[in-house]
Amino acid sequence: MAPLILTLFWGERQAKKQGLVGPSHPHDDLVHHAKAKWMERAWLFAEQLDLVGLALLGAAVALILLPMTLAQRAKDSWSNPSMIAMFVLGWILLPVFALWDMRYAKRPVIARRFLSNRTVVCVAFIGFFDFLSFFLTFMYLPSFVLVTKPWSMTNVFYFGQAQTVGLTIFGILGGVIMRFTRRYKPLLVIGLCIRLLGVTLMIHSRGTNSSDAELVLTQVLQGLGGGFAAVCSGVGAQASVLHADVAMVIAIVLLWTEIGAGVGGSLAGAIWAGTMPAKLREHLPGLSQADRDVLFGNITAIRERPMDDPVRVGVISAYSDTMKVMLVLATVLSVVPLVLSAFMPNWYLGDQQNAVEEADLLGRRSQRTSLALERASEDEEDGRSRESCEEGEE
Repeated sequence: MAPLILTLFWGERQAKKQGLVGPSHPHDDLVHHAKAKWMERAWLFAEQLDLVGLALLGAAVALILLPMTLAQRAKDSWSNPSMIAMFVLGWILLPVFALWDMRYAKRPVIARRFLSNRTVVCVAFIGFFDFLSFFLTFMYLPSFVLVTKPWSMTNVFYFGQAQTVGLTIFGILGGVIMRFTRRYKPLLVIGLCIRLLGVTLMIHSRGTNSSDAELVLTQVLQGLGGGFAAVCSGVGAQASVLHADVAMVIAIVLLWTEIGAGVGGSLAGAIWAGTMPAKLREHLPGLSQADRDVLFGNITAIRERPMDDPVRVGVISAYSDTMKVMLVLATVLSVVPLVLSAFMPNWYLGDQQNAVEEADLLGRRSQRTSLALERASEDEEDGRSRESCEEGEE
C-alpha cells in the first residue's frame, strides 16, 4: 500500500502546483508549509493521516486477536495473566479510539458523514463478515487437503488458487453484466447466495467420501459468488458518495475487510489449536501423546503413511471434525452479508458519476450538487473550528 499512497500524494501535489486542485484549507496543505520546520511538517502529516487513530485501532484489534491464537500454547492457557491483560486492554482501546476519532481527530479515520451513510456501513460490514467467513474456511484448507487427499503438491497448489482465479474472472464478468443491466443489487444478492451455497457444501465435502470434483466445485462456487459480491458491493458504496469521497470510501471498506480477515484468521487458529488435539486423542487413543503431538505439527509425517493406514484414517477423521466446527461457523456468518444486502438501495447505474451529485461523467454538476458538497464538508469545518479554538487558547 505504501507505493500507492506515495503515488497519490505525489499526484495531488502536482495537481495543486498546476492549479488543477485548490487547497482545501491553508492549514491543511503541505505545500504551504514547505519552508516549515520538519517537526511541524511531520505533525501536519500525522494529522492528515490520523496516525493516532490508526495506531489506536490497530493496537486494539491486535490485542484482541492475538490472545485467541496464543492462549492454547501459553502456560495456563486463558488463565495466563498476559492473555487476560492483552484481551482486556484491546477492548478498552476500542472506545478510546472512538472517542479520539469523534472528538479530537481533525481528520478522523472514518468521517461522520460515512457513519450516517447506510450503503457505506452495509458494504463495510459485508466485507467484514465475508472475509471473516472466507478465512474460517480457507485458513487450514491446504493442510486439510494435503492430509485427506492423495494429491501431489502441484495439484494442491492449483486447488488453492481455484477460488482466487474464480474471484478475478467472475469479478470481471460481474462488471460486464452490470454494464448491461444498469443495476448492482440483484447481482450482489445472487453472488452472496452462491457464495453461501459454496460454503455450505464444504460441510459435506470435508468428509472422506467426498469426490475431488465436489471439493473443487465448492471453491469455484465461492469464487463465482465472491467475484460478483466484491465488485457489486464496491460499486454500491462508490455510487452512494460524492466523487471526491470515493477514495476515502474505498479505503474504509478495505480497512473493515482486512479487519474481518484478521478476525477470521484468529478464530480459525483458536478453533484449530483448541479442537484438533482433542480430536486426535478421540480418534487415535492407541497412540502416545508424544506421537499425537508429532502428527499435530508435522503434515509430512502423515502424508508418508498410506491412505488406508489406521493412523492416517484417524488423523483424517480428526481433521474432518475440526473443519466441521469452522465450516458451520463460517456458514452462519455468511448469512449476515446476505441480510445486509437487503438494506442497500438499488441505485440505477446511468451516465452520472454517482447517485448523490447528479453530475455526468464529465463532472458537470447541477445546483443540487452544491448542497451535497456543503453537507459533506461539515466534518472539515468541525475540525477547523477545533483547530481555531486551540490556536486561540494558545
